[in-house]
Amino acid sequence: MDERAGHRISRGVRWGWRLRLPALVLLAIAISAGAWIVHRNTQAFFEPAALLSRFPADDGTALNIDFKTLRAAGLLAAPNSAPEPEYKQFVDGTGLDYRRDLDLVVASFSPSGNYFIARGRFDWNKLRDYATRQGGSCYQDLCRMQGSTPERHISFLPLRHDAIAVAVGTDDLAAARLTHTGPPVALHLPAAPVWLSVPGTVLQQRNALPPGLRLVLSSLVKADRVVITVAPGGASIEAHLDASCRTADDARTLASQLRSTTGMLKEALLTNKEASQDDLARTLAAGTFDSTGPHVTGKWPVGKNLIESLTAGI
Repeated sequence: MDERAGHRISRGVRWGWRLRLPALVLLAIAISAGAWIVHRNTQAFFEPAALLSRFPADDGTALNIDFKTLRAAGLLAAPNSAPEPEYKQFVDGTGLDYRRDLDLVVASFSPSGNYFIARGRFDWNKLRDYATRQGGSCYQDLCRMQGSTPERHISFLPLRHDAIAVAVGTDDLAAARLTHTGPPVALHLPAAPVWLSVPGTVLQQRNALPPGLRLVLSSLVKADRVVITVAPGGASIEAHLDASCRTADDARTLASQLRSTTGMLKEALLTNKEASQDDLARTLAAGTFDSTGPHVTGKWPVGKNLIESLTAGI
């Protein structure tokens, strides 16, 4: 090969790279943009406000649990006790264990039914097979099965590969309602990994809350809305309450009633040996309350032993 031919080849290689380099840059930009769009769309899909807008009831109790954050904080470790047989059967049949597989759950509880949307890792074939083995049926994406009582029907379907919609109520097709978003919810949503938002109308209902919690929060029946948040902070975990009242006077009265009720619970723990062993009762008895304007705030220290007792068997 002569020298001139060598130069021509060298120039051709350089020009080839010059032509390919812009194409490679454009390809890299396209891939990055595509990944960014997927990330943005995923974030938008799983925004709690967007998920809540899918629920048919706007006057229900709303719940948010960020399992991913709780897992990172070491709060979803394997339980010390053996799981309940029913829960073990469910895990074995579906391959779904909330401690390992769920990242987020948003729920709505109302007289019309209970609705859940969860983000996680799901074996859809196992879930469909489980529904069929339990006497249910699946058509296309929607599966349905009988619940624990005749009026309780369970239905579920995938919203995405990493999101499931579940409904429990009298309608055995109710999960299909969750496939579309509705008007944005007006509810202010806390940033805590765990929060519960309860309308005042629900607090007025009998048996709407567990007995211990109902005792302490019985004074809240006049509140417009109560929000309880739980968040880990260093070595401790705290639960916070924010109750909206109509006036500042109502808030001061409510805070006083909560302090009085908590004092009664403390006295009960001193005289009732069985109650003194109740982790939830001891936690509630440690609550403190104050009022600022039309808002009542409160907080309780939450021990890991309470979390373990509440999740025992599951």
